[in-house]
Amino acid sequence: MLVFDNPGRKMFRGTLVTLLAFGVVALYRMVFHVSQTTVALTFIVLVLVVASRWQLVYSIYLSFLCALLYNFFFLPPFGTFTVADPQDWVALISFLGASLIVSRLAEREHSQGILSEQRREEVERLYEFSQQMLLQDDLSELARNVPRLIAKVFHLQSAALYVQGQKAAYYSNPRDEIVSMTELQLAASSSDATRSAMPGVRLVTLMLGLRSVGALAMREENYSDGMYVAIGGLVAIAVERASAVERFSRIEAARENERLRTALLDSVTHELRTPLTAIRAAATSLTSQSSLAEDERREMIAIVDEESARLDRLIGQAMEMAQLDSQGIKVNRKVQSVADVFEQVMEDSRPVLGDHTVAVEGVEAIPPLLFDRELVRRVIRHLIENAAKYSPPGTAIQVSARHEEDRLSVSVEDEGPGVDEAERPFIFDKFYRGRALRKRVQGTGMGLAIARAIVTAHGGAIELSSRPGQGTEFTFWIPVETAPVIEKSKAKSAEN
Repeated sequence: MLVFDNPGRKMFRGTLVTLLAFGVVALYRMVFHVSQTTVALTFIVLVLVVASRWQLVYSIYLSFLCALLYNFFFLPPFGTFTVADPQDWVALISFLGASLIVSRLAEREHSQGILSEQRREEVERLYEFSQQMLLQDDLSELARNVPRLIAKVFHLQSAALYVQGQKAAYYSNPRDEIVSMTELQLAASSSDATRSAMPGVRLVTLMLGLRSVGALAMREENYSDGMYVAIGGLVAIAVERASAVERFSRIEAARENERLRTALLDSVTHELRTPLTAIRAAATSLTSQSSLAEDERREMIAIVDEESARLDRLIGQAMEMAQLDSQGIKVNRKVQSVADVFEQVMEDSRPVLGDHTVAVEGVEAIPPLLFDRELVRRVIRHLIENAAKYSPPGTAIQVSARHEEDRLSVSVEDEGPGVDEAERPFIFDKFYRGRALRKRVQGTGMGLAIARAIVTAHGGAIELSSRPGQGTEFTFWIPVETAPVIEKSKAKSAEN
C-alpha cells in the first residue's frame, strides 16, 4: 500500500469518493427508482473505477462506505443499519466481498500498469544511453563522458567510473566524489556484480564474461537491482569496444606506416635513382671529356637540366604529400578568376606536356568564384600531368570547366589505355600505380592521392570514368560562391 506524501491530495480524494457515493444514492432515491441489484452493480462499478485510478486504500474505504449506504438506503427496513431478512444479509455480504475483490484486482492491474510504464521508461533510457556511448570511440574520452552521461540520462545525482589500466577515476560532478578511487579499484577486483558501498551508493563491477574491465558507482534512485546491472553491462561493452577500436587503430596505423615506408622506398629506388644516374653520367662526361663537341656538350647539359627538373618534381610531390599528411589541409578561400588559374596551370605543366595538345573549354564563361586558388591549381595540374603521362605522345587532352549553381566542376579527359575495372578502387591511394604501365611510365603514384585529399578538404568529390583502350576522364567538383552572392552577404552583414 502506498502512503501519500501530500495530505491535501489525500483529503481531496477521500472527499471526492464520498461525494460520488452519496451522489449515487441521491440519483437512485430522488430521480430514478431502480432495483437493489442495479444499485449494487452501480456501486461496484464506482469502486472499480476508483481502484483503477487510485490506490487500494480509496477503493477499500469506498467499498465499506457503499456497503453502509446500500444497507441504510436500499435494504429494508429503510433508514436503519439493521437487516430484517436473512437473505438481505447474504446480499449485503456478497456486495461487500465483491467490492473488496474488485478493488484488489483493479489495484493490482493499476500497479502492473505503473510497473510496466516504469520498465518502458527504463528500457528507453537504456537505449538512449547505449546510443550515446556508440558515438564515442576514444577510450579516454569515453571514460570522461560516461559518468556525466549516466547522471543525465538516468537522472542520478552523481556517478563515478574507473577503467582498468587508467590512472584516474572520473566523476560526473568533480565536487561530489561519491567513492574514492581506491574503493573503485577494490570493486573492480571484486566478484560481486553489484553491491552497496554505503547507504545510498551502488557499486557495480563492470564484468565482460569472467573478466573485469572496471567499476561504476552511482547514487541510488528508485531503480531495481537489474537496472544497475544493465547500466554496468552497457558501460562494460562500451569500454571494451573503445579499447578494441583503439587497439585496431594502432595496428592499422602500424600496418599503414609499414606499407607507406615500403612504397616510399620502392619509389625512391626506382624513380629517384633514374634521374640521379642520368645526371651523374652527364656530369661525368662533361668533366672527364674536355674534347666533347659543342652539340654533345649541349646535349649533356640539357640532360642534366631535364633530369634535375624531374628530380625536383618527384621530391616536391613527396614533400607535398608529407605536408598534407602531417598538418592537414587548410583551405583559404578568396574570390578568384577561374581563367587565371587555368592559365597558370598550363604554364606550370608545359615541361611535362611535350607534344600533347590541350584544349580548354568553358573557362571564360565562369564568373569570379570563392575558392582556394593554390589548392585548386594543384588539383588541375596533377590531373593534366597524369593525363599527359599515361596517354600516347601526340594525343589530345580535353579540359572542361563549368559552374553549376553552387559548385565548380572540372573534367580532364585523355586518350590513353584507360583504367582496368579491378584497379579503380585503388587508383587514388598513395603510391599506387597501374600494374600494366608502372614499368613503362615514370612516376611516384602520389599525384591523384594529393588531388583527392585537396578536393575532400574543400567538401567536394573526385571520380573517374574509363573506357578500356579509349581513355580516362577524371572529374572533380568543389562547392563555391559567386562574387555577387559574396558581396550581397557582406552588405547584409554590414547592415546588421
